[in-house]
Amino acid sequence: MANRYPKLLSAALAAAALTGAVAAAPASAAQPAQAPAAGTAFSQIIAGNYYSAALRADGTVWSWGRNLYGEIGVLAQNAVTSIAAPVRLPNLSGIAAIATNGSGMNVARKADGTVWEWGSVPGLKPTPRSSTLPAQVQGLANVTAVTAVEAGTGIALTGDARLLTWSHAGADGKAAVTAVPGTYKWTNLIACGDLAFALDASGGVWGLGVRRDANGVTTLAQPFKLAGLPAMKQLSAQANYGRLYGVDRSGGAWTWKLDLSAFHREGKPGAARVDGKPARLYPQLKAKEVQAGGYGLLLIENGEVWTIGKGPNGQEGRIKGLSGIVSIASGGYHDLALDAKGRVWGWGADNWNETGSVRPSGDGMLYAPTPVQPAIDVYVNGKRLLSPFPARIDGGNVSVPMRDVLQALGGSFAVAPDYATTLTYGGSTAVLTQGGGIVDGKPVVLAPVRRSFSGVSMIPAGLLRQLGVQAAWDGKRGELRLAGR
Repeated sequence: MANRYPKLLSAALAAAALTGAVAAAPASAAQPAQAPAAGTAFSQIIAGNYYSAALRADGTVWSWGRNLYGEIGVLAQNAVTSIAAPVRLPNLSGIAAIATNGSGMNVARKADGTVWEWGSVPGLKPTPRSSTLPAQVQGLANVTAVTAVEAGTGIALTGDARLLTWSHAGADGKAAVTAVPGTYKWTNLIACGDLAFALDASGGVWGLGVRRDANGVTTLAQPFKLAGLPAMKQLSAQANYGRLYGVDRSGGAWTWKLDLSAFHREGKPGAARVDGKPARLYPQLKAKEVQAGGYGLLLIENGEVWTIGKGPNGQEGRIKGLSGIVSIASGGYHDLALDAKGRVWGWGADNWNETGSVRPSGDGMLYAPTPVQPAIDVYVNGKRLLSPFPARIDGGNVSVPMRDVLQALGGSFAVAPDYATTLTYGGSTAVLTQGGGIVDGKPVVLAPVRRSFSGVSMIPAGLLRQLGVQAAWDGKRGELRLAGR
């Protein structure tokens, strides 16, 4: 793409950001997306109700989508209701795996065996409009697998075969960790509403339930094994319908209904059981992974993705435009796929930007898998910008959150009643208007970027260059580096 705005960017930024080294997210799955650099490629994806998160190979976690109740954990007090591009979560590094209860509580296992949580965590939110920034769960160590259930309880397995639960029911909000009697050599820990399920060494499916009453008191259903199932190697769940899915050891995909009457009876909750017989999904296909959310997905061994029933576009079968996929995730109303190059694709409902794309017009649906907008790190004077709001790319032009970047640079801004914005930095002044801009009294052409994004004002990175800021863009690593005077 030719540089249409030569006055706006430094040579490094112009050569990279405006000549095709980094392109805006393709409009359709048929268009190529650039592979990220080693370490910045994503390695795991999760999807909840209206939000998403992804783990990068460098151990960082990025999230996007609805933030109405602090689900994505980037703000202590919610100033915006959704974030439309991946933003790096603070305080998280060295993460090995992430999980969600689907309703806003998210957990992560660090490579050192500690556990971290963030989002809408029952017992930790002082008000419905507050979120929990990532924080370590005290009292947990040597953890090998972790998840959280809708009752607001976390569940962890340890390297010495202990099964632990935790919640924040106390007035002080501190995590109360409880050990479940016995030893449990489980793997593949997943959430299913108020239940969690795991696999043992023989492929047997085990469950554990945690109920929370109106007073916040949790009651534990002792671990139980489901009978009548083939030996499984992977599990998923459709919590709202009490349905489980799995892939057996020969690559067969299955689904079965849960009878939850014993678990929901008055008094002490009992074991769930399989209701009827399990049903085979796509017997002609060899499955690698199944994920069941609002729509449901099946990943087969050759990297294709198939729907379970009809997908968002009303069609059933193989999803066009996806190949080389290594992992999938299915939220309440949207789906994600991760390809072998570490790129994330999203589609389905996008009323809260949960697919990682700008909210579409019309019915709010994104019918074709589309690459999630780039995950961008901004550095100011050598330090990573700590902002809950993402930078973005429009047609090859990078823009940044105005308030946070100017504050980090030592600049300022003011907004007039007619919405004209005046930026001041290092003795220079820029005025932004609807038709363009004026820098130190001279009209300039500004790059076409979205001036408002994720609820905050954005400015082109090239405008900062006009004010004397050095700007360098590394499209492979998704890094914009700004250096002040």
